[in-house]
Amino acid sequence: MKFGLGQFTLQIPPWDKRDHVQLYADTLSLAQLAERSGFDSFWLAEHHGASDGYNPALLPFLTAVAARTARLEVGTAVLLAPLHNPITVAEDAAVLDNISGGRLNLGMGLGWVAEEYRMFGVPMKARGKRLEEFVEVLRGAWTGEPFTVKGTIFDYEDILVRPAPARRIPIWLGGGTPKALERAARMGDGHFPSSTGTPADAVARAKEMMAIRERLGLNGPYRFGMFIPIGIGADPDQGWANIRDGLLHTRGSYAMWGQGKRDVSSARDVAAEWEGAVRAGAICGTPEQILEVLAPNLEDIIGLGYEEVFVSAILVVPGTPVDLAAEVVERFGTEVIPALRG
Repeated sequence: MKFGLGQFTLQIPPWDKRDHVQLYADTLSLAQLAERSGFDSFWLAEHHGASDGYNPALLPFLTAVAARTARLEVGTAVLLAPLHNPITVAEDAAVLDNISGGRLNLGMGLGWVAEEYRMFGVPMKARGKRLEEFVEVLRGAWTGEPFTVKGTIFDYEDILVRPAPARRIPIWLGGGTPKALERAARMGDGHFPSSTGTPADAVARAKEMMAIRERLGLNGPYRFGMFIPIGIGADPDQGWANIRDGLLHTRGSYAMWGQGKRDVSSARDVAAEWEGAVRAGAICGTPEQILEVLAPNLEDIIGLGYEEVFVSAILVVPGTPVDLAAEVVERFGTEVIPALRG
């Protein structure tokens, strides 16, 4: 059982008066605090072209995290693979993995925003196939030996990528459609569902993934993770208040991008229309109340026989004041994680 912090989106909503220089510095300090407080990993999400500066470059930022920590694993949740060149990602990831001493987890997905595909000049058609061949290229590249991939999208012959990673970098694949889940079971080292579900939804997905792997005749080691918004406070209402605005801003941004909009300054108000549903996917309250909800769901997933299970707490949402961010990270690390480990 492992415990992560994030996904961090590094958005700046209208009420946050920091610039990205300060936000990045604050977030790097949080990563160091997370390591000291007992967290095992730190995760970032990716999107492009958003007015609030949603983080577009995961591997550079995670390299900075790796350079400031000694034990904390770093991960992408997710890198939008179809928008990238697989050789570039293979090289950047290998360098990051060596800097970190073998602490990178590469989570990948497709994305859904048409504007992002337009930005990069990539067709949305056949993006699932593009992701599959992307994984194949990474596997070949990270052997440290010449490799060839002859696909319908990527065609590489006698390519050498050096240095090789410090370890076999785990590839996590997201997605929620039947085709995406089968791809994740067949090609990934692990799977994590969307952060919009509840802990009970995560249990159901963990069971579904095991069933898919059994149907495909896949019995080797496999990993499962989940990202859960968690609001720590004196009671559930205060806990929700601590994450409400930032979480609604992020959820509203996703909805607005799907409508083709770039300016997400009104995202919090847009998502307020379905605040009840967003709150239902979060765990809010005192550490003891959080444990009451989280512990039995984690026990159910651990009992399924995964090689590794992690839960990553979305404790710090966009616009969270620096002092509150530090407080909730330290409280979760010192009060919740030890109890769950026990």
